[in-house]
Amino acid sequence: MKKIVGLFILMLFIFACNEHKKKNNAEKLNDDIMSMHDEAMSKSSYVLKLKGKVNVLLDSINIPFNRDTLQQLSSDLFKADRLMLDWMHQYKEPDLKSDTAVSYLQKQLEMIEEVHDITFKSINSAERIFNEK
Repeated sequence: MKKIVGLFILMLFIFACNEHKKKNNAEKLNDDIMSMHDEAMSKSSYVLKLKGKVNVLLDSINIPFNRDTLQQLSSDLFKADRLMLDWMHQYKEPDLKSDTAVSYLQKQLEMIEEVHDITFKSINSAERIFNEK
């Protein structure tokens, strides 16, 4: 009987540790998502400012090669802004104790990584153009 009670207590301990680990994974994912969001979101007004500068420059250039490059950059800056807004609109913070929280947050992390990457790549491209001028 003591062995059964001991085994039961051991199983409860292992189960509790696994639940704590799941919670930690969900919390870590959520923290990573919010950190990426905050970093990219802090650049939103800068993205719009750069897009405006690109569009002014675009209106003043007649060389087709430069026009194509600037149009692509304007499009990338617009996409960065749009993706951030779309992501924020669809994101719903899950119950971090839920069984589905980790898989949901992993998908959200992939989405916000894309937003983050496009935001900073388009900013870097715009800054290179304006530093050359």
